[in-house]
Amino acid sequence: MDLSDFRLIRLAPETQIKPFNCGDQDLNEFLLQDARNYLNELLAVTYIIESDTETIAFFSLLNDKISLQEICSNNQWKKIQGRLHRRKGKPSKSYPAMKIGRLGVSDSVQNQGLGGMILDFIKNLFISNNRTGCKFITVDAYNRSTKFYEKNGFNFFPAKESDNHTKMMYFDLVTLF
Repeated sequence: MDLSDFRLIRLAPETQIKPFNCGDQDLNEFLLQDARNYLNELLAVTYIIESDTETIAFFSLLNDKISLQEICSNNQWKKIQGRLHRRKGKPSKSYPAMKIGRLGVSDSVQNQGLGGMILDFIKNLFISNNRTGCKFITVDAYNRSTKFYEKNGFNFFPAKESDNHTKMMYFDLVTLF
């Protein structure tokens, strides 16, 4: 997909959001009704990819952490911690992460690779401009989107409790080095 006709902008209070429809009412409503509130409350930052006439895609980022208590049982944590912890010494009980709170691609450009390009951009953003320390990218992926995230290098975390419509997934940024 050629991105030369599109602009990436960071949502600001004065940003005029152009029409958007990704086919998911929850995602549409987040962008059009909630994203500014999340910005004003310092909960998430939303980025918009737009053409002259419409919003092509958007994604929202927020701080997160992966920790023992939230992810799995003690036995599950011990099994996966070896993959997460590469340095010698006492393993951490939590790891810094950045969460993709929302990601939507307009119906008009779905299945053309834009979602994967957005994930690559996010990964690069936290590798090249990682100002605070961030080991993981996390997402609570809708069940219908888990294959997309798997294709882009995300893995499932074993969860204590299963949510019927989302699965917690992660990408380890260290794998890019």
